[in-house]
Amino acid sequence: MTTYTCTRCDWKGSKEDLKPVPVCPDCATGHNPMYRIMKKGDLLECPSCSWSGPREDALSEPECPECKDQYLREE
Repeated sequence: MTTYTCTRCDWKGSKEDLKPVPVCPDCATGHNPMYRIMKKGDLLECPSCSWSGPREDALSEPECPECKDQYLREE
């Protein structure tokens, strides 16, 4: 079983514990809580660039469920 460790808060857990976050495919905005991808109806919209599209087109990346950091280490 793979264990993930957060590089900021030292949280440890499995892949099932990680929270997937939608990330802009053009500029990678989405992990910072101040610049999350916004939902407008059925579409997602990036606050940093002009990208707009369905959730299926956005990237989904994991982040720490405790501190929302995207930098995780596999062990």
